[in-house]
Amino acid sequence: MVLFLKILMIFVIQFSIIKMIIVYHRKLSNKLAELNYRKPTPIQAVAIPIILEKRDFIGKAETGSGKTLAFVVPATIFMMNNADDLDKKSSGCYPKVMVISPTRELAIQTNEVFESIGLFTSLCVYGGASRMMQYNDLRSKRPQVIVGTPGRINDFLEASAIHLSKCTYLVLDEADRMFDMGFYPQIKKIIDLCPEISERQTLLFSATWVEKVQELADPLLNSNRSLVSIGPLYGLKACVDIKQHLFRCHEFEKKILLQEIIREFDGFKILVFASTKLRSQSVCDEMNDLNIARCDYIHGDVAQERRERLIQNFNHGKIMIIFATDVASRGLDIKDIEVVVNYDFPVDVETYVHRIGRCGRNGAKGLAFTFITERFFENQYSHKKLIKVVENSGNTIPENLQL
Repeated sequence: MVLFLKILMIFVIQFSIIKMIIVYHRKLSNKLAELNYRKPTPIQAVAIPIILEKRDFIGKAETGSGKTLAFVVPATIFMMNNADDLDKKSSGCYPKVMVISPTRELAIQTNEVFESIGLFTSLCVYGGASRMMQYNDLRSKRPQVIVGTPGRINDFLEASAIHLSKCTYLVLDEADRMFDMGFYPQIKKIIDLCPEISERQTLLFSATWVEKVQELADPLLNSNRSLVSIGPLYGLKACVDIKQHLFRCHEFEKKILLQEIIREFDGFKILVFASTKLRSQSVCDEMNDLNIARCDYIHGDVAQERRERLIQNFNHGKIMIIFATDVASRGLDIKDIEVVVNYDFPVDVETYVHRIGRCGRNGAKGLAFTFITERFFENQYSHKKLIKVVENSGNTIPENLQL
C-alpha cells in the first residue's frame, strides 16, 4: 500500500484495487492547520484511509505515536458526513461516537483533542470528579462525542443518562491496558448496548498484541477488519529515540544515583517511577528536603483536583520532577518529558517499555535510567527479555548485566 496524505486529501493505492479517496472539509483542514498538523505520523498515515473506508480497525502502535488523531480525524469526518442524522431535538444523550479509555487522565487528554478541533460537542466522563456535574452536562449539552472510563460510562448507562442505540463509531483506546486492569466485563456491557457489530465501526488501539489481547478483542470486531502494526507485531519494541542506561546496584545506592542524575540534568523535566505509593512519596520528600529540585508525587490515592494541578504545574515548568507509581505509566497528559528514571524495576518488561515511552515522543530524543538490583536476576525470562528490548532499540547492555 502506498499512501500520500496531505491534510485531508487522501489517496490510497492498494495491490489489487486502485481506489482514490478524496475527503476535503475546509473547516477541519483549517482547524488542523491551526494545530500545526503538517505531516502524519506512520500510524495516522496508515489508519486514517482504512478507517475512512468504514472498516473495523486494530492498530498496534507505541505510546506517543499520534494514535489519538488517527481516530479523532476520521470521527470528525464521520460526523460531518452524517450531520443531517445528528439528532438535535432528542431530550436525551445519544452520542454517535464513543471513546473508552483506561484512565481518567487519558480520557481527559483525548477529549481535549476533540475540543481543540471543536466542530462537534464532546464530553469527558470519569470517576474521581463530580458525578452530578457530569450528569447535568450530559443533559444540557447532549454531546455527539463521549470520552470516558468504563466504570463511569456504565454508571451513566444504568442511570439512563446515556443511550447508545445511535453510537456507530466506537473506539477502545489502549485496549491492552484496559484488559490488564480487569475492565473487559465493563467494556462488554457497554458494547452490548451499542448497535450490532455489522451496524457499527469498532476501532481498537493497543501498544501490544499478545495472545490474551487477541482472544479478548476478537469477538468485539467485525471479521472484515484491518490490522496494522507500527513496528514488530508480536514483539516488544522500545522507541529508538530513547537512550537507555541500565545500572546494576544495591538498594542503598539508588538514592545516591538518583541525586547524581537530578544534578546532572538540572532544568530537565524528569519522571521517576517507584514500585509503591509510599515509596514514591517518601523518596520525593527526601529529594525535596535535600533542596535538589522542585519535586512532587502522584499515585492512585491523590485526589483528582490535586492531580490536575500537579500536572498543570509540571507542564508549565513550576515543578521539574514527578515521582509516580504505574498509574502514570500510560495515559497521563504530561508534556515534554526528557528523562525517565526507573527507581524500581517494574513487574514486567512490557511495563518497562511503557514507562520509558513517556519520553522520546513524536521524534524528540529521550533518556531513560533504570536501577537494577540483584532481585531482578532471579527471573531469567525477564532478564533475557530486557536484553532483547534494549539491544533491538540500538542500545548497549553493560557487561555486568549480560547473560
